[in-house]
Amino acid sequence: MIIFNYILICIIFGTTFLTIKIGIDAGSPPLFSAGVRFFAAGLLVLIFFALKRIHIMPLLFSKRIIYAGFCLTFMTFSTLYWAEQHITSGLAAVLSATGPMMIVMLQARQNKTKMRSEQFLALMIALVGVICISLPGFHQQLSYLWAMACMVILMGEVFYGMGSIKSKEILTELQDVSPFLVNGIQMLYGGLLLIITSIFTEHPDPSVLTSWSVQWPILYLIFIGSIGGHGLYYWLISKTNPVFPSTWLYISPLIAVIAGYLFLGEPLNPIMGIGALLILAGVFMANRSTLELYWRKGSLLKKEV
Repeated sequence: MIIFNYILICIIFGTTFLTIKIGIDAGSPPLFSAGVRFFAAGLLVLIFFALKRIHIMPLLFSKRIIYAGFCLTFMTFSTLYWAEQHITSGLAAVLSATGPMMIVMLQARQNKTKMRSEQFLALMIALVGVICISLPGFHQQLSYLWAMACMVILMGEVFYGMGSIKSKEILTELQDVSPFLVNGIQMLYGGLLLIITSIFTEHPDPSVLTSWSVQWPILYLIFIGSIGGHGLYYWLISKTNPVFPSTWLYISPLIAVIAGYLFLGEPLNPIMGIGALLILAGVFMANRSTLELYWRKGSLLKKEV
């Protein structure tokens, strides 16, 4: 189930890149559409659990979950969306793929331990693969805003790592609480912060939401990307560790390239094939110990049955 759900979030998040681009090209302000997406998804999740008569009020005002929403949803996506105005999507994908390494470094610092050289090497191999996949989108002149945008995305990935580690702590302590509920609350707060930021920076016109070309990408991102994808991400964090599910950041550019080829007719070239092999090899090496652990657990369960 863990491997299946991991593959599923890689596919989901890989297709969201394409859907986000379609929505923005249709005239939806980036931060506004992201805010509507996450706020609506979080609200729907809370309504679902409220209808099931789950007591959500104590969790709704949890400072730790609000902090996770600030880091995982608001900081990660506000920085990414702002930066993509000044750098190519290919470079943004490479910089975003530093997320798992940020988690490894933050965990090493937090636990006062040395980083595992094998895992770090594996993540670097996967990062090289992402660079190969993203090379066609690298053509751009250097400027002050270009450098600032790169730094902003890296800052966002630091917050992504902080939010993932904090989420693991929350889910470990609240084992009787559904990860989907915790994810819903953090999305609600992150989405609200994105909408507020959009109001002051983008001055969005809500009437843009009346267009079906804007509506369907947002609906897809709400139900498939946020409720489905981010819910499964939280579930995987609760069952494994923050690094394993975060390696979707390496797989998703590969999925995005394939989706772009199938649906938008975007070109493929041999260097992308090399990148794909490096990504798969690096992700497998980085998660080898985790995969072996849960493979053994599965084998033991079968023997007991």
